[in-house]
Amino acid sequence: SPGVRELSAMGNKEDEAKAVAAAAEAAKKKEKDDHSKPVDPLTHGMNELKAVMQTLDKAVSTKEGRFMSRAIRMVTTLRRLLSKAVLSKAIETYVPESPAREQLVVFLAKVEEMEKMQIDAPAAAAPPADAKGDKGEGEVEKKESEKEREEREKKEEKERLDKEREEAAWVRKMLTVPEAETLVLLLGAIFLLDQKHVESALAVSWALIQRVLTFNRRTLDPLLSKAYFYWARCVELKGQSAQIRNELLSGYRTAVLKHDQIGQATILNLVLRNYLEFNLYEQADTLIRKTSFPEGDASNNQLARYLYYTGRVKAVQLEYTDAFRNLQQAARKAPQQSALGFRKTVYKLSVIVQLLLGEIPDRSIFSQKGMVSALRPYLHIAQAVRVGDLGAFHKAMQEHAEGFKKDKTYSLIVRMRHNVIKTGLKKINLAYSQISLSDVCAKLRLESVEDTEFIVAKCILDGVIDAYINHETQTMVSKANLDVYSTSEPQMQFHKRVAFCLDMHNQAVKAMRYAENTKTEWESAEERRERLKQEEEMMNSMDEEDEF
Repeated sequence: SPGVRELSAMGNKEDEAKAVAAAAEAAKKKEKDDHSKPVDPLTHGMNELKAVMQTLDKAVSTKEGRFMSRAIRMVTTLRRLLSKAVLSKAIETYVPESPAREQLVVFLAKVEEMEKMQIDAPAAAAPPADAKGDKGEGEVEKKESEKEREEREKKEEKERLDKEREEAAWVRKMLTVPEAETLVLLLGAIFLLDQKHVESALAVSWALIQRVLTFNRRTLDPLLSKAYFYWARCVELKGQSAQIRNELLSGYRTAVLKHDQIGQATILNLVLRNYLEFNLYEQADTLIRKTSFPEGDASNNQLARYLYYTGRVKAVQLEYTDAFRNLQQAARKAPQQSALGFRKTVYKLSVIVQLLLGEIPDRSIFSQKGMVSALRPYLHIAQAVRVGDLGAFHKAMQEHAEGFKKDKTYSLIVRMRHNVIKTGLKKINLAYSQISLSDVCAKLRLESVEDTEFIVAKCILDGVIDAYINHETQTMVSKANLDVYSTSEPQMQFHKRVAFCLDMHNQAVKAMRYAENTKTEWESAEERRERLKQEEEMMNSMDEEDEF
């Protein structure tokens, strides 16, 4: 009857709900048990390395660059788990016999054993208060028989053996994959660099580069770019950057010939960094004009570095508009939750370039989290420029000269003296209809009245102020100030803001990743025959129409 069917259906639903709740409770209990167990650092590190190797294997087998990029991103997490024991085990497992392997083993033997990492697991949760009383109520469960237990143990043993055989076969396969060997050697170089063994890291990274260049595999290109990066970093720490310029240029040429866009981006940034370290701005400007940055496959980090280097070169070359645009893009492209040091460097230069453009930076820039103390000297400079106080400007320069020279912004700040004078003259021109040049000299704290006369004449010629000089009375006479809204200045400012918004929109669209327009499933043989038949019929009909 309908009533009986409804009752049975309700009973089935209740049973299903109970089963789901029991499964969820069992999973939660298992998770708590797993968290309560102490974690061995060696096991944890090898498990993370295995996950990276599996992603690497997928990248090699599918020839998909996104899997290789994912594997390289996972190295950041793995880097914190590296130890001498983990690397020794990784070399034994994944690296075949080679001179580079022997070299890394020798260097690792010299590294003192670090303190063992303690991965503290959360304390085991106390059993619930009602757990004691559940024992009598849960006696409904049947005890499995001895035979069933033996069968279950045999099945588990068989599954374990099968899993071990698959694991051994996969490890033997990875021994023949050059990408796995390259990754372990790269991890060894990173570990030695973190342990301040710069000489050893330099030797391992250079041996790794020579080893990778013997293969002709495009899947090795992202790992090769990483090897170049750490090799250049080791050389820079040793103070020998000038000696590797030719090798970097040679590596860039090779990357261009092989259409290795990731390698091009990495090595191009390394060359620009090398030039800027030795203040070779002419060579850097020539390199930027003669090359193009591959924005397609390069990471946001590399693009942010390139934009910063380009902005720095443009600023020195007096191209302040282009420099400010590049620095703004670099600040947007940089990671917002990390890379605090890079963002500090970008904003220091960006503030100076914006002041040289005649604009005053927004106050919120100087109050960003983690940047207040680093940008305080630049805030003093900006305040002096805003009010046109030449004395405050010179005082700020003298107090923070060492910091400005360390940031390599001192030469740009020296140029700002003219901006301070122009701002002060603008304020004086607005405040006084007529003022003597001696008073102007005193207000601007210039050296002499003659210098003041020349500076005022230059500002009048450049259109900075609307005034004229009465040489008989040695005064500056202001003309009637025009309404700014009757000029084209509002239109230019509105156009500038609209262009900025459109450029930001275009950059956001370019940064999006769209799914490839490929078939989700392979067509069957019958579907393929049908498609070819239809294409053949279509071609025949087109031929008949042409003959007609």
